Amino acid sequence: MPTMNDRSTIVTTNADAYTSIVTVKGEVQQQFLTDAHPSEGGEGKGATPHELLEAALAGCKTITVQMYAKRKGWPLESVTVRVSHDQRATEEGGPKRHVFDVEVELTGDLTDEQRQRLHEIAGRCPVHRIVESDPVFQSTLVD
Repeated sequence: MPTMNDRSTIVTTNADAYTSIVTVKGEVQQQFLTDAHPSEGGEGKGATPHELLEAALAGCKTITVQMYAKRKGWPLESVTVRVSHDQRATEEGGPKRHVFDVEVELTGDLTDEQRQRLHEIAGRCPVHRIVESDPVFQSTLVD
C-alpha cells in the first residue's frame, strides 16, 4: 500500500494569499494552482476547491466510460460529462444536502442499450463511489 510520501497530493500556500500550489505525486508528478473564488478574496489564478472536486468527478466518469466502451468494442467516439454542485433541500422543508447534478453526453453509433449501460457505468467510477460513501478523514497535525 502506498504511503503518504509515495503517492499523495500536497497543497502549499502562505498566509498572505489564497492561491495554493497543488503537487500531485503519482506516476508522474504534476503541479497546478488552486485559488478561492474572487468573490471570496481569491485572485482567480486557479480553479476553486469545489471546481476541482467537480472536475475530479467528471474526469473519473469520462475515463471509466471510455475504458468500458473500449473493452466492449463499442463505437463510442466521445464522452462529455458536466458536473455542478451545490447545497439545497432535496425535498420540501427537508435539510440541505450536497447535490451533484451530472449530465453525460455520449457521441457515437451506439444502440439505446449501449447508451443506457454507459450511463450506468459512469455512476460506478471510483470517485463517484468515494463521494457517495461515508468516508473517514484521519488528520494529523505535523510539527
